[in-house]
Amino acid sequence: MTKPDAASHLDMAHPCLEGKKRRCGRPTPSGTEQLDQHLLEVAASLFVKHGYAGTSVDQIARKASASKQTLYRRYPSKEALFKAVITNVTACLLRTMAETPLKDPLLELKHVSRLMLDFVVRPDALGTYRILISDAYRYPSLITHAIENISEPFHDSFLRLLKAAQAAGQIEEGHADSTTAYLWSGLLTGWPMKQSLFGLPPLEDEAARDAFFERAWALFLHGIGVKQA
Repeated sequence: MTKPDAASHLDMAHPCLEGKKRRCGRPTPSGTEQLDQHLLEVAASLFVKHGYAGTSVDQIARKASASKQTLYRRYPSKEALFKAVITNVTACLLRTMAETPLKDPLLELKHVSRLMLDFVVRPDALGTYRILISDAYRYPSLITHAIENISEPFHDSFLRLLKAAQAAGQIEEGHADSTTAYLWSGLLTGWPMKQSLFGLPPLEDEAARDAFFERAWALFLHGIGVKQA
Protein backbone atom coordinates (compact mmCIF):
# COMPACT_ATOMS: atom_id res chain seq x y z
CA MET A 1 0.00 0.00 0.00
CA THR A 2 1.28 3.43 -0.92
CA LYS A 3 1.81 5.76 1.98
CA PRO A 4 -0.58 8.75 1.83
CA ASP A 5 0.75 12.10 0.73
CA ALA A 6 1.91 14.10 3.76
CA ALA A 7 -0.54 16.88 2.94
CA SER A 8 -3.55 14.58 2.90
CA HIS A 9 -5.56 13.87 6.02
CA LEU A 10 -5.23 10.47 7.60
CA ASP A 11 -8.16 8.87 9.37
CA MET A 12 -8.60 11.34 12.23
CA ALA A 13 -9.46 8.53 14.65
CA HIS A 14 -6.19 6.80 13.72
CA PRO A 15 -3.74 9.63 12.97
CA CYS A 16 -0.54 7.63 13.18
CA LEU A 17 -1.62 4.40 11.52
CA GLU A 18 -0.73 5.65 8.01
CA GLY A 19 -2.78 2.97 6.31
CA LYS A 20 -0.70 0.09 7.64
CA LYS A 21 -2.35 -3.29 7.92
CA ARG A 22 -1.37 -6.35 9.90
CA ARG A 23 0.09 -9.41 8.26
CA CYS A 24 -0.13 -13.00 9.33
CA GLY A 25 2.84 -15.19 10.24
CA ARG A 26 5.93 -14.60 12.30
CA PRO A 27 6.31 -10.84 12.80
CA THR A 28 9.32 -9.01 11.44
CA PRO A 29 10.66 -5.98 13.37
CA SER A 30 8.57 -3.68 11.17
CA GLY A 31 5.63 -6.07 11.50
CA THR A 32 5.94 -5.93 15.27
CA GLU A 33 5.90 -2.15 15.16
CA GLN A 34 2.80 -2.21 12.97
CA LEU A 35 1.13 -4.68 15.34
CA ASP A 36 1.96 -2.46 18.31
CA GLN A 37 0.39 0.51 16.52
CA HIS A 38 -2.62 -1.57 15.49
CA LEU A 39 -3.26 -2.65 19.09
CA LEU A 40 -3.04 0.95 20.33
CA GLU A 41 -5.39 2.20 17.61
CA VAL A 42 -7.97 -0.51 18.36
CA ALA A 43 -7.68 0.11 22.11
CA ALA A 44 -8.11 3.86 21.59
CA SER A 45 -11.25 3.40 19.49
CA LEU A 46 -12.85 1.12 22.10
CA PHE A 47 -11.88 3.35 25.03
CA VAL A 48 -13.40 6.34 23.23
CA LYS A 49 -16.58 4.41 22.42
CA HIS A 50 -17.17 2.66 25.76
CA GLY A 51 -15.11 4.64 28.27
CA TYR A 52 -12.31 3.35 30.45
CA ALA A 53 -14.46 1.37 32.87
CA GLY A 54 -16.63 -0.02 30.06
CA THR A 55 -13.73 -1.43 28.04
CA SER A 56 -12.03 -4.73 28.84
CA VAL A 57 -8.81 -6.32 27.65
CA ASP A 58 -10.96 -9.16 26.23
CA GLN A 59 -12.85 -6.69 24.04
CA ILE A 60 -9.66 -5.11 22.79
CA ALA A 61 -8.08 -8.48 22.01
CA ARG A 62 -11.15 -9.67 20.08
CA LYS A 63 -11.47 -6.43 18.12
CA ALA A 64 -7.75 -6.49 17.28
CA SER A 65 -7.87 -10.18 16.31
CA ALA A 66 -5.11 -10.82 18.84
CA SER A 67 -4.75 -12.97 21.92
CA LYS A 68 -4.87 -11.62 25.45
CA GLN A 69 -1.35 -12.95 25.87
CA THR A 70 -0.23 -10.70 22.99
CA LEU A 71 -1.63 -7.68 24.82
CA TYR A 72 -0.34 -8.66 28.24
CA ARG A 73 3.17 -9.23 26.90
CA ARG A 74 3.18 -5.56 25.97
CA TYR A 75 0.98 -4.07 28.68
CA PRO A 76 0.65 -5.82 32.07
CA SER A 77 -2.73 -4.24 32.81
CA LYS A 78 -5.59 -2.28 31.27
CA GLU A 79 -4.27 0.80 33.05
CA ALA A 80 -0.85 0.38 31.42
CA LEU A 81 -2.54 -0.03 28.04
CA PHE A 82 -4.60 3.14 28.46
CA LYS A 83 -1.49 5.08 29.49
CA ALA A 84 0.19 3.85 26.31
CA VAL A 85 -2.84 5.05 24.33
CA ILE A 86 -2.55 8.51 25.92
CA THR A 87 1.13 8.69 25.04
CA ASN A 88 0.50 7.46 21.51
CA VAL A 89 -2.26 10.01 20.84
CA THR A 90 0.14 12.89 21.45
CA ALA A 91 3.39 11.31 20.22
CA CYS A 92 3.15 12.56 16.63
CA LEU A 93 2.37 16.14 17.64
CA LEU A 94 5.00 16.35 20.38
CA ARG A 95 7.63 14.96 18.03
CA THR A 96 6.65 17.54 15.41
CA MET A 97 6.82 20.34 17.99
CA ALA A 98 10.28 19.20 19.08
CA GLU A 99 11.57 18.91 15.50
CA THR A 100 10.08 22.12 14.09
CA PRO A 101 12.95 23.57 12.00
CA LEU A 102 11.97 27.25 12.25
CA LYS A 103 14.66 29.69 13.42
CA ASP A 104 12.35 32.51 14.55
CA PRO A 105 11.05 31.79 18.12
CA LEU A 106 7.83 33.79 17.76
CA LEU A 107 7.07 32.30 14.35
CA GLU A 108 7.80 28.84 15.73
CA LEU A 109 5.43 29.49 18.63
CA LYS A 110 2.72 30.44 16.14
CA HIS A 111 3.40 27.29 14.13
CA VAL A 112 3.23 24.83 17.05
CA SER A 113 0.21 26.64 18.53
CA ARG A 114 -1.68 26.11 15.27
CA LEU A 115 -0.77 22.44 15.40
CA MET A 116 -2.09 22.27 18.95
CA LEU A 117 -5.43 23.80 17.95
CA ASP A 118 -5.85 21.13 15.25
CA PHE A 119 -4.94 18.47 17.79
CA VAL A 120 -7.39 19.41 20.55
CA VAL A 121 -10.43 19.21 18.26
CA ARG A 122 -9.46 15.81 16.88
CA PRO A 123 -12.00 13.07 17.76
CA ASP A 124 -9.41 10.81 19.41
CA ALA A 125 -7.99 13.64 21.52
CA LEU A 126 -11.46 14.75 22.63
CA GLY A 127 -12.48 11.17 23.36
CA THR A 128 -9.44 10.65 25.55
CA TYR A 129 -10.13 13.92 27.37
CA ARG A 130 -13.74 12.86 28.05
CA ILE A 131 -12.48 9.62 29.58
CA LEU A 132 -10.09 11.48 31.85
CA ILE A 133 -12.91 13.76 33.01
CA SER A 134 -15.48 11.00 33.56
CA ASP A 135 -13.39 8.06 34.83
CA ALA A 136 -10.01 9.22 36.02
CA TYR A 137 -11.19 10.43 39.43
CA ARG A 138 -11.33 6.74 40.30
CA TYR A 139 -7.90 6.15 38.78
CA PRO A 140 -5.63 9.04 39.91
CA SER A 141 -2.58 7.58 38.20
CA LEU A 142 -4.24 8.18 34.82
CA ILE A 143 -4.48 11.90 35.52
CA THR A 144 -0.88 11.97 36.67
CA HIS A 145 0.20 10.24 33.48
CA ALA A 146 -1.83 12.62 31.30
CA ILE A 147 -0.36 15.67 33.02
CA GLU A 148 3.19 14.37 32.65
CA ASN A 149 2.78 13.25 29.03
CA ILE A 150 0.37 15.84 27.58
CA SER A 151 -0.06 19.00 29.64
CA GLU A 152 3.52 19.46 30.80
CA PRO A 153 5.22 18.85 27.41
CA PHE A 154 2.87 21.33 25.69
CA HIS A 155 3.40 23.89 28.45
CA ASP A 156 7.17 23.42 28.42
CA SER A 157 7.26 23.90 24.65
CA PHE A 158 5.31 27.17 24.87
CA LEU A 159 7.46 28.41 27.75
CA ARG A 160 10.72 27.54 25.96
CA LEU A 161 9.64 29.51 22.89
CA LEU A 162 8.44 32.47 24.93
CA LYS A 163 11.80 32.66 26.67
CA ALA A 164 13.61 32.44 23.33
CA ALA A 165 11.38 35.18 21.89
CA GLN A 166 12.11 37.42 24.89
CA ALA A 167 15.85 36.78 24.59
CA ALA A 168 15.63 37.73 20.89
CA GLY A 169 13.85 40.99 21.75
CA GLN A 170 10.62 39.92 20.03
CA ILE A 171 8.37 40.39 23.05
CA GLU A 172 8.39 42.73 26.05
CA GLU A 173 10.27 41.74 29.18
CA GLY A 174 8.22 40.02 31.87
CA HIS A 175 6.00 37.89 29.63
CA ALA A 176 8.18 34.82 29.23
CA ASP A 177 6.78 32.91 32.19
CA SER A 178 4.41 30.09 33.04
CA THR A 179 1.44 32.40 33.56
CA THR A 180 1.70 33.70 29.99
CA ALA A 181 2.05 30.16 28.66
CA TYR A 182 -1.07 29.04 30.58
CA LEU A 183 -3.06 32.08 29.46
CA TRP A 184 -2.16 31.50 25.82
CA SER A 185 -3.06 27.81 26.03
CA GLY A 186 -6.43 28.68 27.57
CA LEU A 187 -7.17 31.37 25.00
CA LEU A 188 -6.27 29.00 22.18
CA THR A 189 -8.04 25.81 23.27
CA GLY A 190 -10.61 26.67 25.95
CA TRP A 191 -13.65 27.51 23.83
CA PRO A 192 -13.09 24.89 21.07
CA MET A 193 -12.67 22.11 23.62
CA LYS A 194 -15.72 23.18 25.62
CA GLN A 195 -17.91 23.27 22.52
CA SER A 196 -16.64 19.90 21.33
CA LEU A 197 -17.14 18.26 24.73
CA PHE A 198 -20.73 19.53 24.72
CA GLY A 199 -21.24 17.89 21.33
CA LEU A 200 -21.44 21.24 19.55
CA PRO A 201 -19.53 21.84 16.31
CA PRO A 202 -16.72 24.35 16.81
CA LEU A 203 -14.36 25.18 13.98
CA GLU A 204 -15.69 22.50 11.67
CA ASP A 205 -13.21 23.05 8.86
CA GLU A 206 -9.72 24.38 8.30
CA ALA A 207 -10.95 27.80 7.20
CA ALA A 208 -12.88 28.25 10.46
CA ARG A 209 -9.85 27.14 12.48
CA ASP A 210 -7.63 29.53 10.54
CA ALA A 211 -9.94 32.48 11.22
CA PHE A 212 -10.26 31.65 14.92
CA PHE A 213 -6.54 31.11 15.31
CA GLU A 214 -5.53 34.35 13.61
CA ARG A 215 -7.91 36.32 15.86
CA ALA A 216 -6.57 34.61 18.98
CA TRP A 217 -2.97 35.09 17.85
CA ALA A 218 -3.51 38.81 17.24
CA LEU A 219 -4.99 39.24 20.74
CA PHE A 220 -2.11 37.30 22.25
CA LEU A 221 0.54 39.37 20.46
CA HIS A 222 -1.14 42.56 21.63
CA GLY A 223 -1.17 41.27 25.19
CA ILE A 224 2.55 40.50 25.24
CA GLY A 225 3.53 43.76 23.60
CA VAL A 226 4.06 42.76 20.00
CA LYS A 227 2.65 44.74 17.12
CA GLN A 228 1.03 42.59 14.45
CA ALA A 229 3.00 42.88 11.24
